[in-house]
Amino acid sequence: MSGSDTGALAVVGVRHHSPACARLVRRTIAALRPAFVLVEGPADYNPFLADLALDHALPVAIFSFRADDRGSSASYSPFCAFSPEWAALVAGREVGAGTLFCDLPAWDPAFGQRRNRYADPHGARAAVAERALAAALGAEDQDALWDALAEAAPEDELPARLDRYFALLRPPGTDDPAEAARERFMAAHAAWALREAGGRPVVLVCGGWHAEAIRRYAAQADGTRPAPAPAEEGTRTGSYVVPYSYARLDRFSGYGAGMPSPGYYERVAADGLGPAADWAAGAIAAALREAGQVVSTADRIAWAAHAGALARLRAHPAVLRADLIDGALACLVKDALDAAPAWAAGTGAPGHPALAAMLRALTGTREGRLAPGTRRPPLAADVEERLRAAGLEPGPTRRHIALDWAEAADRARAHLLHRLVILGLPGIAREEGPDLAEPGLPREGFSVLRHPHWPGALIEASQWGGTLEMAAGARLATRIEAEPDSLPVLAGALSQALFAGLPIDGDLLARLRAGLAAAHDPAALGAAGRRIVRLHRFGGAFGDAAGAALARLGLVLAERALVLIELVADPRAGLGTVDLLLACRDLFRDCPDLAGLGPLRAPFVAMLRRRLADPGAPPALAGAALGFLVACEAAAGADDAVRRLRRFGRPDSLGDFLAGLFALAREEIAGDATLAAVEDLVGAWDDDDFLRALPSLRMAFGWFPPRERERIAVAILRRSGAGEARAEAEALAWMRQRARPLDQAAALAHEARVAARLTRYGLT
Repeated sequence: MSGSDTGALAVVGVRHHSPACARLVRRTIAALRPAFVLVEGPADYNPFLADLALDHALPVAIFSFRADDRGSSASYSPFCAFSPEWAALVAGREVGAGTLFCDLPAWDPAFGQRRNRYADPHGARAAVAERALAAALGAEDQDALWDALAEAAPEDELPARLDRYFALLRPPGTDDPAEAARERFMAAHAAWALREAGGRPVVLVCGGWHAEAIRRYAAQADGTRPAPAPAEEGTRTGSYVVPYSYARLDRFSGYGAGMPSPGYYERVAADGLGPAADWAAGAIAAALREAGQVVSTADRIAWAAHAGALARLRAHPAVLRADLIDGALACLVKDALDAAPAWAAGTGAPGHPALAAMLRALTGTREGRLAPGTRRPPLAADVEERLRAAGLEPGPTRRHIALDWAEAADRARAHLLHRLVILGLPGIAREEGPDLAEPGLPREGFSVLRHPHWPGALIEASQWGGTLEMAAGARLATRIEAEPDSLPVLAGALSQALFAGLPIDGDLLARLRAGLAAAHDPAALGAAGRRIVRLHRFGGAFGDAAGAALARLGLVLAERALVLIELVADPRAGLGTVDLLLACRDLFRDCPDLAGLGPLRAPFVAMLRRRLADPGAPPALAGAALGFLVACEAAAGADDAVRRLRRFGRPDSLGDFLAGLFALAREEIAGDATLAAVEDLVGAWDDDDFLRALPSLRMAFGWFPPRERERIAVAILRRSGAGEARAEAEALAWMRQRARPLDQAAALAHEARVAARLTRYGLT
């Protein structure tokens, strides 16, 4: 039975992070004074158990990882002050027992891909049984059932209640194939400890799902101490203590095991159910008031009375968590809910912020902190030494770091900071600098701050490698492996690698070349192409080898664009060609020395002239083709644009044509003649035509910076008869208006419909 002897072995089945189970574990160990205390946890961490005995501020977790060339996976084993596993470690040390973890390492193939060691499986049958028991006891969900069954149980009744509860979820003798390897491993530890104990008791603490199976398997084991299989060759593994937080521990935040509302259960563990309910009521009221909801003294009185009545009705010995939040819903939430609160589903408040505020209040804000001297992975020392040597150590106040790539020292510091950004370490952010490289060497700005989560995040980043360069490279490789055929991902990885000073040869370049050569989506090819071309325009910033590789990619891009643009016929795909033609324009106009590009220029220009003359060409493609020809001096400028405007002067095509044209040749053709021609075309439309064309026209003129849009507005107003001063004042007012133009257009259209209807019925 749970918590009692089977021979000299006492297997205590628990619910993870339950205060009642933590008390049971402490009582059991104090009463039995066992030779060994075995705890469900990663056995590979046993050589480092002294780390857990340091003076940490809880919660903390054991972070375990495995990594190889194919990627990385990680798992957590969290502990807080009221975790039964933590209670077992502390109580075992207090009685002088040999205290060990007895579960498989997280990197063992039989452990699976679980992110959380304590996320015990329950399955469909267990869920049905649990719902039936909850209905029988009048509880609405799993957590309310657990509180009534265990947290409110008299101490002498708790072991028997747990026995019956876990037997209901998983009847005795039932095997779980997915968990059998773990259970046999823990059972083998128990059999070994019994043999070593020489007749003294052995206590094993584990999730209640496993308890009966471990007893059964322990009777079959031969007493040999189990050892995990060694990791595969080329696989890196490790386990380290990291800080954790109540926000991460809360089941309503996505944590897959244990209890919700850890802030509340901390008070249950420390003070008991009644004081915990008082604390929770105060925390919820404060959270609702902070969110702007009035919670009066009368509300508090009605709430307390309602919660107390619910507790008595449900035969609870004290106001439990479910009584408190149900009472809050009845007394404090004054409007209707879209759906019943899904407390057990992991979301406390479908569509209602008050319910979410309640759950956040019960979560608490406690953050763990590691004690000095805690063992750390090699990456942590490598990163901190590099930051110290570069004068970039994060401090308590935010520092702004300006870097100029023309300076060799700044370039090395930029590489370092970009690698930290790739790893996602908190407190390091790139605040300014070109998203896409322009000609010449860039200037960048970073902010550096010692974030509270920095120590834990740095340890967790060690799953990617033991040095900063190795870790950043592995992190990028994992992103690529997740979407190996995605041009945006590949081009983004290329950019990140170059800015971080990481090698790009090998798999990344091969995938990118193949992706460019086989691309079928002009928009995706254009987005990747613009990034590649502008990286190439950085000149020698990334080194000669990188420059040659970027040149080869640019050539592949131009060759594919030559074929792909010829095939575009769908008007919806026309806008997708704009970025692609922008990339090609920059190649042909700004990179004339690129090897192999010269012979492509004539076929490319001829192809675009065919598309421009093609009556079936999408308007945006035709406009972009004309813009390319103008920008690359293969066509006349504004005169040619004005001549061709009339062909695309309809409301359903003018905006798209102008968008393509302005995107590629805004500076060359955006003179008064072009704008006057556009104004003449638009002036001939009725209101319905104008409103239909407005979104695409706004998109087209969005290629102009704000100052140029203001100049255009002044020119339009001057042509309509306004004086210079008035035109400038009104143009400035247009540019600074708060109402969205599309909202204004929708309002005008609505007013026109109302006026037409009133006229039809003779009401005007």
